[in-house]
Amino acid sequence: MHLHLPKPMHGWRAFVGEVGIIVIGVLIALGAEQLVEAAHRKEEAAEADDSIRSELGFNLGRLQSRSTIYPCVNRRIEEIQALLDRAADQPDISAPSWIGRPQSWAFASSQWQAESQAGRAALIDPHRLSAYAVMYARMQDLGDEMTLEQTDWARLRTLERVRRLDPAEAFELNTTLQDARYRNWRLALVTSQLFTMANMLGVRATHNNTPASASVCLPITTTRADANRRSVWPFGEP
Repeated sequence: MHLHLPKPMHGWRAFVGEVGIIVIGVLIALGAEQLVEAAHRKEEAAEADDSIRSELGFNLGRLQSRSTIYPCVNRRIEEIQALLDRAADQPDISAPSWIGRPQSWAFASSQWQAESQAGRAALIDPHRLSAYAVMYARMQDLGDEMTLEQTDWARLRTLERVRRLDPAEAFELNTTLQDARYRNWRLALVTSQLFTMANMLGVRATHNNTPASASVCLPITTTRADANRRSVWPFGEP
């Protein structure tokens, strides 16, 4: 018995041609789909990148505001140091009427977290994404430093209320002052490093619209009433 394969209506050559056209059509469709998907991923990566860079620019603007009071903080630290040095020989002190405090800034990270959780951050160039992660980590570190710094200055402001310092009290305040000095130095150092990274990445600081307190920049002879009148906060200074 012989089996005979059915012949295409128009011959094998035409059949192969038709199959070839179908295969090519499928490949073109798949290729087009991949191109569309690649374009979509590229668009998502660009959107995620823009969102993260915008948030970093916002944070850098706040760091710029902090940098403007760095000389004021240094000057107030030296004024307090001079007072404590005099107390070593003369426990009775002339209390300053105003110590003030450095402005504390909070840094945003909601866009970074949202893009990371949505998986869109992973579409960004790995080297740039790694740099962003480092910047956010350092900004978080600076935020923690500023929170601790507020505690240092709250202790230093007790000098506004005392008229005499015994050796133990003077030692405690000297320790707190050195802590505040270190934090101010570290804030300046890491801020400088962050701006160097930002320049390399082409990230620009945006204008900080949050009012900045001049508390620590006011003269040490400022009265509390005057400091409160000049405060940017409706409820005055602490």
